[in-house]
Amino acid sequence: MDWMAFVRLAGGIMFTPLSDDVLMMGHTLLGVIEGTHPLKIWLMTWPVFVIAFTWFYLIARFFREVPFVKKIMKSRFLAQAETILERRGGWAIGLSFFLPGVRHPIHYVAGLLNYPLGRYVAINVVAAGVYTGVWTFLIVRIGKVVTWSFVMNRVTENPMLLGLGVIGGIAVLGFLVWQQKRGRSLTMQVTGTPHTR
Repeated sequence: MDWMAFVRLAGGIMFTPLSDDVLMMGHTLLGVIEGTHPLKIWLMTWPVFVIAFTWFYLIARFFREVPFVKKIMKSRFLAQAETILERRGGWAIGLSFFLPGVRHPIHYVAGLLNYPLGRYVAINVVAAGVYTGVWTFLIVRIGKVVTWSFVMNRVTENPMLLGLGVIGGIAVLGFLVWQQKRGRSLTMQVTGTPHTR
């Protein structure tokens, strides 16, 4: 695996709206296909995630020092947020790696609210290690059990499986739409007014 693969991974995390999970899965899968040992993939991907997420923290720390932002940061609500982050921030930062949608914002918030750098880096290193380790293990394990050739063989041997999958997906989607419409009609019956969103 060449160094440019890791540069592309870091750039993807820092500068694109692509999901970090998808980037990690693709990166690990390419490494496995190339024959790179999973431990090497994990140990080389770990620092990439640490650097990328520390980047988010440092950018927010930089903007905190901008005079316009400093004025806004004097709000008592932000002081309360800093207190909450001081008490529970470690857990929030650590768990954010496993919560898509809040993974990046938590690191920006930590930097903006001046979370201590030493604690942030320690939590970031541990959480990034667990996150990349879990994804590496899952991709390697799934790659050994389920491969594309395995899936394609099953589908070509039993085309009914594909049809059942499509029918099942449509049924689940239809059920969800029906539940949502039923919920609206129940709200209208109970309150006597149409439900608006």
